[in-house]
Order: sequence, then C-alpha cells, then structure tokens
Amino acid sequence: MVLLHSQGADCLLAAPAARVHRSVAPQLRHSVPIGIATMPAAEPVAPEDEWIAKVDVPAFKADIKELGDRLSNGQGADDVAHLEKIIRWSNFCGAVGVLTCWMRPNPVSILALSTWTLSRWTMIGHHVCHGGYNRQDDGTGRFTSNGFALGSLKNRVRDWFDWMLPEAWNVEHNNLHHYRTGEPGDPDLVERNLEMLRDIKIPRAIKYAVVAVMAGIWKWYYYAPNTYKQLKIQEMKKLGLPAPKEEDTHAAFALPTFFDKGAAEKFNFSFLDYFKKVMGPYLALRFFLMPAPLLLFGRAFYTNALINIALADVVSNLHSFLVISTNHAGKDLYKFDYSVVPKSGSFFMRQVITSVNFRTGNGEGGKVHGFRADLNDFFHGWLNFQIEHHLWPQLSMLSYQKAAPEVKAICAKHGVPYVQQNVFKRLKETADIMVGATSMRYFRPEWDRLEDRFEWK
Repeated sequence: MVLLHSQGADCLLAAPAARVHRSVAPQLRHSVPIGIATMPAAEPVAPEDEWIAKVDVPAFKADIKELGDRLSNGQGADDVAHLEKIIRWSNFCGAVGVLTCWMRPNPVSILALSTWTLSRWTMIGHHVCHGGYNRQDDGTGRFTSNGFALGSLKNRVRDWFDWMLPEAWNVEHNNLHHYRTGEPGDPDLVERNLEMLRDIKIPRAIKYAVVAVMAGIWKWYYYAPNTYKQLKIQEMKKLGLPAPKEEDTHAAFALPTFFDKGAAEKFNFSFLDYFKKVMGPYLALRFFLMPAPLLLFGRAFYTNALINIALADVVSNLHSFLVISTNHAGKDLYKFDYSVVPKSGSFFMRQVITSVNFRTGNGEGGKVHGFRADLNDFFHGWLNFQIEHHLWPQLSMLSYQKAAPEVKAICAKHGVPYVQQNVFKRLKETADIMVGATSMRYFRPEWDRLEDRFEWK
C-alpha cells in the first residue's frame, strides 16, 4: 500500500503526462462516409463504432429536447409527494440506525445507518441540488438548488451531512462533471484518474485488491478533498487569482496529497482549512457527538455505537462506490478529446454513449411506478437512471422513471447505443478499466460535428 502515500501516486489517481488513446477494435474495416458524420476512408473504423456515421444528430436532438420539455412541464404535486416519500424512507433508515446503534455490532444498525447516509446524498441531495424541485418550491427555498444544505453547518447537518462539503460537490459534480462528461476536464474520468494503477507493473490480482480497499474509503480519502479543491479553484477564478496549471486542475487530490509541500497552497487552501470546514465537522458530529448521550448508560453502549457507525461508513462507501463509480466506466462507453456545446445534439448523444443505466423499475418490461419500482431504484441510489439524468440533470426522480422507456425507444430509433446492465456486472466492467484490463472506447475528433465544437474558458 506504499502506492497510496505520495503525490505521484495521489490515491492511485494521478493524471498521465501524456494521454494514450486505446480503442477496442477486435475487427477493423474501412469506413464509408454516410449520414451526418464523415469518417475518413483512409482510417479503419471498428465495427462497434460504425453507428456514429449513421446518426441524424439534429433529429436525435429534436426528439430528446421534446421529451425533456414535456417531462419538465409536467412536473408538479406528484413529484413533490414522491420526494417526500423518499425522504420518509431515508428518515426511517436513519431512525432505525440511530435507535439501535447502542447494540453490539449488528447488520441491522450498520445497513440502516449506511442507507441513511447514501440516500441523503444520491437521492435527496443529488436531485435537489441539481434543481429537480426548484419549480415546485413551497416558498421556503429549502428544497431548491440555492438552499438545500448550503450556507451553514446547521443546514448541512439538517439536509445532507456527509464527508463532502455540499458547496464543493455542487461545483465538482453539477458543473464540471455534467458539462464535461468523459472529457479531459471531467474530474470523475475513471480511466484517467486511475492511470497509475493501470500502468504499474504488478500482478493484476493485487490491482483488484487495491480497488477493493479504495472502495471502502473513497469518499473521505479522495472524493471530499478533491471536490473541495475544485471549489477553491472556482473561488480563485472569481478573485482574479492566477489559475493553476491545467494538469494540476485535472490531477486527483487525495488526502495524502496534503503531505506534499505546497500541494494544497497552490489552490489557495491548507489542511487546517479543509479539516475545519469539511472533514472535521462530519468526523466530530457523526462519529463522536451523535452517540455521546449513550455515555449516560455506560461506556459499552457508546463503544458499540462507535463501532456500528464506523462499519456503516465503510458499507456506505462500498454501496456508493458500487452505484457511482460504475456510471461512466466500461469498454462499451466512450471518452472524448474535446468539448461540445451544452444541449447541442452532439452533447445529448455524448451523455448517452458515455453513461450506463442499471436495472430500472421492476426490470425489463415491468411496471415503472409503484412500491416495487421505488424499492429497486432506492437501493440503486436512483443512479440507475444515469442516462436520463445526464440528459436532463434538472428533473425529479419521478420524471426519470417516466423518461427511461421513452429515451430507450428514441435511442433505438436513431441507432444510438443505450447501455443498460446489472450493477454488479458494471462493477466488473469498471474494475477492469481501473486495473488496465480493458479501456474506454475513443471517440475520434473527426467524428464530431464541427458546428458543435466548444472550448471552455
């Protein structure tokens, strides 16, 4: 595990000095310029990439936009009632976990506490912070993108309390990840972030073991400090301070990076600042103060609670790793060199071909709505609608359930690959990318529509 303790390693997430493109091409054939995109006849195109030249991108955009507008305009009281239902489920998990954590370490307390933490993030915080319920605001502003969990420690504890600072997550996820998915500027680009682990010459079994360890600690070890780094970069830009080098901006910032002299200071913060604002409050309140009343009944009860809470944190890391890291990784998904205009036809197409859905509703052909459908989606963290979510981040959870069958039909109509697979199979696909067993498909620049090209300033 010496790999985890240097800036060169940076959580096994350091970006490479030069980008290497790997395209899965078991059988190649020359292309014929057809449809909207033109593929050079001189260069071979893998059979699995030939669909690109056949897509009518403007027509695909029109269908996606019409569906998105219809779903957005149709949101109302039912969406709010559905959100309230998910909040009740989350609160129930929290109540069970808190009220039983005094017992000896047990799966009921651990799973309840873990699911409570996960659901506050991936379902409630995630969709509210994206503005999924802005138009259904009750006047308080609490369940809106400008009010939820923001502005104070009180709001953070009340609404969404986790290792990450909500303001930092909003920058890293809502802005950078969503608008630059699969590109060099995407902070969550798995293949790039794990380049060191992919390339290092050690047995592959050890690499998979490293991935397993990281899955149990990733939120506090990597994700919380990395999202905070992105917040500080945004603040530097607003203050007119010199921007960090591009490679520093994209390089992962893990907890051990603080040990490298000047590593945090180049982003205008320090470990003390990070601990005071981000990590410290969660560590103190969740792990030590929350179970503190149990000391009145004996130290054993308090110790049991500490163990249950700590194990729940590991399980929550594992659960979130399962449903989050797998969203945009696999040999059947694409990576890109350049950006395209947000909400353009190329942008919509990219959101589909670099994202993956898991089992939705009650399965293929099953009922979309109802208790069983919600239960399935709840335990997937509502991240099983990743394609629909990336097309329209501002919609509600209920809207994604409605959207999935229609999006799948639109993709079939236009010949755009719509990847949906069991989440555990996607975990294997993701782990294979992380250890270098497979690589993402490379979307060649000449396949882009030139009028959709875009450069971020």
